[in-house]
Amino acid sequence: MKKIFAVVMAVAFVFSIAGFAVAAEKAAAPSAAPAAEKAAPTAEKKAAKPKAQLVTGTIEVLDAAAGTFSVKGRKGNVDLKAGENVKLGDFKVGDKVVVKHADGTASSVKAVKAPKAKKAEPKAEAKPMAEPKAGAKPAEKK
Repeated sequence: MKKIFAVVMAVAFVFSIAGFAVAAEKAAAPSAAPAAEKAAPTAEKKAAKPKAQLVTGTIEVLDAAAGTFSVKGRKGNVDLKAGENVKLGDFKVGDKVVVKHADGTASSVKAVKAPKAKKAEPKAEAKPMAEPKAGAKPAEKK
């Protein structure tokens, strides 16, 4: 009798575990699909529009006819292609520029203006010391 009871309990245990596994699988399947659908458009948006970066530096190489140039910044040289709205004819090698770019294509190139040198202000001439007031005694040295 004990053996029959043990076998029945074992079979019941196996069916209960199997039932939980099937229920968990069904519960996980519908929630996984919408999460995958939501993740897909975000990945497409990130891939479609890369983040623009700024580089400040000096133009090292310039080929206005081909629309390519290289800017030497703090982190090294960046080789770029001019975008549709970028006019490279206004620049020459050695110009300091700020370039906004993404995926190797420059969307804007702006010249950096050198800071104006301040004019030396003439020093104020030494003013003569004020005359002692009438009746005042001069300071004596001890």
